[in-house]
Amino acid sequence: MFGDIVLSMLNKEYVRSVYPRKLVRERRLMKKFYNFSTEEKYSYLHRMDGYTISHDTEFCKQIDPEQVIQIYCSDEKMIPHIADRFWQKNPSLEVDRVKQDLNLNENYSLAEDIKAWQDFHVFKNRFDIKNIYSTRFINDLQKSFVVDDIAWAKTIHNIWLN
Repeated sequence: MFGDIVLSMLNKEYVRSVYPRKLVRERRLMKKFYNFSTEEKYSYLHRMDGYTISHDTEFCKQIDPEQVIQIYCSDEKMIPHIADRFWQKNPSLEVDRVKQDLNLNENYSLAEDIKAWQDFHVFKNRFDIKNIYSTRFINDLQKSFVVDDIAWAKTIHNIWLN
């Protein structure tokens, strides 16, 4: 849920390419957490400094809560858009896996699952992306994270917005 753009804005060393925007592989490796054992996840986490992305809710519950920042959206009107973005931005194999893992069908949508997930799983540290389509998002980012270079963050955000 926009973790890729947040990570890209925090530190230019996390970015491999701006056009198109791609994160350094090590920063996004755990997005496909199901490919790794618990031991491998701990090993990865202990090697990492700074931020990384993971979609592994259960693993995030096992580690120090100070090491986890949950991204969520308090603006419920945006959640269907967030779900639509997932369908547009991910390869069909990943989409199929998510559909299967979450038991998505015509009676239960990804938007409903996102809402249920963020209401049920409330981590100690949370970051609200409700302003991601606004220039106010930079201020939100600075309140929650150490941003190495504000000019960089603004540039990445502006490129992403356009």
